[in-house]
Amino acid sequence: MNDSKLRVGVYQAPDIPQSFKVYASNVERHLPKAGIELVPFHGKNDVPGNVDLLWDIRSGGGNPPLEFMIGGPPLVVTVYGFAPITLSGWEYFRTVKGALMSKRYAGEKLDAWKKLRDGVTSIIAISEFTAKEITGYTGIPPEKIHVCHLAVDSAAFAPKPGAARGNYFLHVSNDEPRKNLPRILKAFRHLRKTHDVELLLKLPADRARRYQGIDGVRVIAGLLGTEELAELYRGAMGFVFPSLYEGFGLPILEAMACGCPVITSNDSACPEVAGDAAITIDPRDEHAIFKAMETLFRENETRDKLAAAGLQRVRSFSWRASAACHAKVLIAASGETNITQGTVD
Repeated sequence: MNDSKLRVGVYQAPDIPQSFKVYASNVERHLPKAGIELVPFHGKNDVPGNVDLLWDIRSGGGNPPLEFMIGGPPLVVTVYGFAPITLSGWEYFRTVKGALMSKRYAGEKLDAWKKLRDGVTSIIAISEFTAKEITGYTGIPPEKIHVCHLAVDSAAFAPKPGAARGNYFLHVSNDEPRKNLPRILKAFRHLRKTHDVELLLKLPADRARRYQGIDGVRVIAGLLGTEELAELYRGAMGFVFPSLYEGFGLPILEAMACGCPVITSNDSACPEVAGDAAITIDPRDEHAIFKAMETLFRENETRDKLAAAGLQRVRSFSWRASAACHAKVLIAASGETNITQGTVD
């Protein structure tokens, strides 16, 4: 190999979720500075044969590593979480069939993990919460698991001096059941009875029509540019994100970086990301969601305090720091000792 660079084959599946793409692109752009050359591939038929390491970036939803990567170069897997295993079928799947099959579905995933886990050299977990789930569900020892937090682009998501705050709460998600939108709507309807306020939902186009025509609810469908999304955060009196499950919760940081007060869950990775800079509540308690929204509506001082705390909180998360963490894991997993490692700090 070139003794000054580590060549890493990166699996880039065409159908990975948008959040995974955001993660991968932000980490990957910094890795060349650390002496890492990335070689993308798209399936088992084009696995590069001249690399020192393979990196599977797509282990979300409890998905095990891909079997065709086992047995070759050392393998590092990024794990986002185990939502369909942790949650009940009714809280994860949209269909009755999915809910009824959930235990079988979870069992098959865990069986696959146990079969393949010894072929994984190292795991990158995106949160401490996810790291604990990895050990609990798969039996992979903690010493093989390394936490590299996600981050936010502080240039793209940032407050704008003089920007006016609107008269709306904001929710951004893909409307999976774990995003808890029915409870958000019930809490909002309660708030709407006595307060002149709107709820703005940013949803995929195929889900948006379900929420059209609800009193006080505005729906934005489809993709938005980064600046358009940042404008929504900046204008909201609060970002409402009481998810039942998040392996990390990137929108929490996006909202905070824009100076938007956050209401989020006290469960899964949400409190790890939010720290003391958000209102954290039981996501299954509709009244708690309502009271948090009412607090932000009524109390200007609380909104300002949380906005300032959020801006301070996001300074703890940067893509450079995340990439540096990744570089350390990748180089160690390769077993190479003659890498000329640069710095991404």
